[in-house]
Amino acid sequence: MQQKYMEKTTSRLKRLFALLLVVLLLYTLCRIIFIFYNYAQLNINNFQLLLHLLWGGIRFDLSAIALFNLPVIVFLLMPVSFTTNKIYVGIIRRYFVVVNSLCLLANLTDVAYFPFVLKRAQSDALLFISGKKGNDLFRLLPSFLKEFWYLIIFWGLFIWTLWFSFSYTYRIKKMGNSTKLSYLYTSIAFLIVSGLAVIAIRGGFQAKPLNLIHASEMTEVKNIPAILNTPFSIVRTLSKNYLEEKYYFSEEDLHRFKNGIHTPRPKAIFDKRNVVIIIVESLSKKHLSHFGGEAHTPFLDSLISKGYVFNNAFANGKESIQGIPAILSSIPSLQSNPFIFSPYASNKITSIANLLKAQGYQTSFFHGGFNGSMGFDSYANLAGFDRYYGQNEYGNDADYDGHWGIWDEPFLQFMAQKLSNTKQPFLSTVFTLNTHNPFLVPDEYKNIFNKHHLPFLNCVEYLDFALKKYFNAIKTAPWFKNTLFVITADHSAPNFEDEKSNAVNDYRIPILFFQPNNEQLQGASDIIANQIDILPSILYLMNYPTSFYSMGSNLFSEDLERYSVNFIGNTYQYVDSSYCYQFNGERGIGFYNWKKDSLLNHNLITDSGNSKIPHCDSMLKMFIQFFDESMIKNSMYIENKK
Repeated sequence: MQQKYMEKTTSRLKRLFALLLVVLLLYTLCRIIFIFYNYAQLNINNFQLLLHLLWGGIRFDLSAIALFNLPVIVFLLMPVSFTTNKIYVGIIRRYFVVVNSLCLLANLTDVAYFPFVLKRAQSDALLFISGKKGNDLFRLLPSFLKEFWYLIIFWGLFIWTLWFSFSYTYRIKKMGNSTKLSYLYTSIAFLIVSGLAVIAIRGGFQAKPLNLIHASEMTEVKNIPAILNTPFSIVRTLSKNYLEEKYYFSEEDLHRFKNGIHTPRPKAIFDKRNVVIIIVESLSKKHLSHFGGEAHTPFLDSLISKGYVFNNAFANGKESIQGIPAILSSIPSLQSNPFIFSPYASNKITSIANLLKAQGYQTSFFHGGFNGSMGFDSYANLAGFDRYYGQNEYGNDADYDGHWGIWDEPFLQFMAQKLSNTKQPFLSTVFTLNTHNPFLVPDEYKNIFNKHHLPFLNCVEYLDFALKKYFNAIKTAPWFKNTLFVITADHSAPNFEDEKSNAVNDYRIPILFFQPNNEQLQGASDIIANQIDILPSILYLMNYPTSFYSMGSNLFSEDLERYSVNFIGNTYQYVDSSYCYQFNGERGIGFYNWKKDSLLNHNLITDSGNSKIPHCDSMLKMFIQFFDESMIKNSMYIENKK
């Protein structure tokens, strides 16, 4: 009799473990699909490394599987007789299939989403579903389903596998009446398995529960997304909305390093020139023909030859809603959520708009997308722009591109017309659209911009053409010659096909300053430049008359140490003129000479004799501490004083 009850308990355990094993295999298959599709974005150069990533990912998969299947584990092993009831088991089956299907869908969705942000989706991705990031997700869903149809087939097969495996494993059998002995065995099994589930959720017996940071201890930064899974990434970032103050340095040392306050040049006269900032969607430096890129961009090349370009410029984020605040408010992206969707979105901030508006400027923000898209209009309002012009204000859906908004060419003409009717001096920003997936050009230009195998390059050439027409439209305007133009990107473009890159090149963008007939603003610089440096550099060129706050540096000053800071996948990255240092929040995990080691294959972090490592570590930690303190204390501004 005792053996009979033990066999029944063992049978229950075998069925449960078989079910969880199926889920684990599906998670692993998702990881294989993820790696295969995003191979160019990763750095997997041998089969042994691939096996290491697949094996390392199991720890994170088990954590997510145990968490989301805890009700299944508990309710199928409870020491009660009705666990074999048909209705009871049917309810658990539906929970098992629905919850695991959604988790697998998250993994599959990241296969397509990852190339654009280079990290596993985190909790801020839920804002697409809630609508806080606009309704782009639901509007663009049909086109994405069409493009990634094979992922839908995989998902359908996964759902069928989940349903079949549960139905096959939990075929209802008469178990007989329960006795005290059977309760004892099932109770012991219940407690042991529940304890194992808790250990799996924690990721082991270590002092701190498994988190994103542990992935950085298992592989290089480039391959962290291949070890993680999306459900784990989302859950572990749900509670990471608030920053924690860092105490790497004393307040005295920190403010000696930098206090964010920029003061005017003595006796300089404020030059009230107009300012137009052109932010191009997904434009990498490497794609422009001036820098040896494949796209033919004669107009941008001509502006570069007549303006002042920074050859080593970097974005401070990988998403549009990170790049725009970096450019216009000098706010780097050093937290899991973009600033505009973080708990600090109500902070008082500096922006190029509110600073120039205080000096009598008219300010406007142009974006041809749907009003409300990605929260750009919310940011424009927070930053103090007087007017926001989106697709609604454009008012002609005949120029709708079918996906994101108005085609760049007609929308830039719309902007030119509006500015010609704007009182000077003015500040205006435009954020373009069409160098974005699905990478299309208008029908009337399909026979012109079709020379490249990669559709993205055709879009870059269309953008160059649209900018040429825009400048042709405004070059005779009375305000044109008195206008400072800044051209940059919100972030770099994704890598395509078998294109190899690294964690440094993934952030390289153009930054160009141009003013007609201004010979003093011509040339090139090889210093490290950031998006956050654009605001203080503009105000320096204009001799802005009052003090202001900015985490960036004036690019035209020669006495500053130059570096760029990024944050992706919960890893910080510091880049100076020669070295790239990576820090996971607790310790350094990567150090590379990116000038000599173009693909970051040789990690020098163990070179204890290299004096640059502690220097980079100190500079990065100061920057992090200064950012966190300024954001937490709401001190990213000072009151304008005339």
